[in-house]
Amino acid sequence: MATTRTNQRALDAYWQSLAIVDPLRFETWGKFHVTLPLLRVLVQLRESPGSSTGEIANHLGVTPSAVTGLVDRLVDLGFVRREAHPHDRRVSCNFLEPAGLNVLGDAADQSDGFVGQVLNELSKSELEDLVISLELLGDAASRVRARRGTSSRYADAIFSR
Repeated sequence: MATTRTNQRALDAYWQSLAIVDPLRFETWGKFHVTLPLLRVLVQLRESPGSSTGEIANHLGVTPSAVTGLVDRLVDLGFVRREAHPHDRRVSCNFLEPAGLNVLGDAADQSDGFVGQVLNELSKSELEDLVISLELLGDAASRVRARRGTSSRYADAIFSR
């Protein structure tokens, strides 16, 4: 078990590392006028194409009326399209448009480019140490999630391509 001082150093380093990428992603999403609630809907539609407003609301833990406004905005931006449900005309199915998928991919691509430059600043052994440390951190997070009965589905969806 790590000491309190070591834990604090680890927390400081973790938050500092997030500050490497977060501003790039937020800048990209800002250029597209995508807020975090809109981003959550985009991610959900990438995971579950054709989701109804109710399904999105249920997944995000918000009301269907809140999702309707978010989807309206995404449709206006050209990131999402609505289609009539094949068996229930009262329900709309929502799908990502290519532009919506690009919003998610552009943020990852921009981050990859910058982080790639940062990683090139490390020696081969420093980079190997970093990889091992990040893998250990991911494994520990998986164990904690398993004990808590939670998943990393949302995080995985944001960062997957």
